[in-house]
Amino acid sequence: MYKAAIFPVLLAVITLAVFPIQLAAANLHASTSSVPPYVYQDEGELSGLAVEIIRELERRLDLPPIDIHIQPWKRALRDAEDGRSNFVFMSGPDSERERWGDYMSSPIIVERYKLYRLKTKAISLASDYQQANAYRIGTERGCLYGHGILRRAIDQKFFSNTISSDTEANLKMLLTGRVDVIAGDERRVLWNLKRMGIEDKVVANSFIDNAQELVLEWPTYIVFSKKRKQKALKARFEKALLEFKQSQSYLELLKKYQSN
Repeated sequence: MYKAAIFPVLLAVITLAVFPIQLAAANLHASTSSVPPYVYQDEGELSGLAVEIIRELERRLDLPPIDIHIQPWKRALRDAEDGRSNFVFMSGPDSERERWGDYMSSPIIVERYKLYRLKTKAISLASDYQQANAYRIGTERGCLYGHGILRRAIDQKFFSNTISSDTEANLKMLLTGRVDVIAGDERRVLWNLKRMGIEDKVVANSFIDNAQELVLEWPTYIVFSKKRKQKALKARFEKALLEFKQSQSYLELLKKYQSN
């Protein structure tokens, strides 16, 4: 009699003890780096356009809160490669990363790169970058800048390429005259200009042979670690992301992070 009564109670205790462990095991881990306004800390809370997209996918898929780790970019990639994180996000296309990661078919963010200069300084550049060896360019560590003409110009044609840690540091080099132009993503540059209070000092540079300012559109993705064997999870994320991109709430989110 006592054994029969004790068994259900014991089973309930074991279930309560094991359930939190199972729930914790179901939590996903994501790695990325701080890239304002896509990923950044705001009064101790994670914020940014990419973070809000991840949270919306989490909501649509009815997942426990995704544990997002902000790390130096190389460590974020390495954690995904080794399987310590389920996925890394804000990763551009790269053949080496395709070796260890499964890219989603649709990008999470498309960055739009332009060249920027001081408003008071004229820069004479043609779209083929033939005059680029007269100027110094500032770039950011970890940015691939595509695999086309801009990348070749950075590598071969500019007088010098000074690499900084982030967009803010790049803008500071421009302000102090260490470089003549910087290559930067429009959202990142405008967000930092506003935060630094120097919106009236820096402008996008158009080419002398046309009025074009955009030099590169660069898609960035969620990349799932192959070590975790997550093809079914990746398919669910892809479906949710495509559906979200077709919604009005997605357009409203983009507008929220559009700097004026």
